[in-house]
Amino acid sequence: MSSNNKNIIIRLRVDEVTANAIRTKADSHFNGNISACIRCAALQYDGEAAPLSANSEITALLTAILRQLKKIGTNVNQTARQINERMKMSPYGLSSSDIQPFVFFRNDLSAIWEYLNQIKERL
Repeated sequence: MSSNNKNIIIRLRVDEVTANAIRTKADSHFNGNISACIRCAALQYDGEAAPLSANSEITALLTAILRQLKKIGTNVNQTARQINERMKMSPYGLSSSDIQPFVFFRNDLSAIWEYLNQIKERL
């Protein structure tokens, strides 16, 4: 199973405490080879996946909120730009259909409120 042709790189994000723990294990069991340590841990493990901790669930919810807020901000900017262009051509040409996208933004904000309520329940 092991090969000398290891040319695929898999990146892994960890916090400082986890990084230090991995380094310590690699030093004591794998002569400091972190890749060998992680390969061994991943390939030898046959148990159930560890349940998500509250922190990782909250992080996932916050990531979803930030993604949604970025989407809303982009859409608001695009809508405002279109309205400004129309107003330059005809200052009195604003119609109710020009305002319609803001109803969708309200729906997106409702989703964010739901995410925030889920975070509040976990704290």
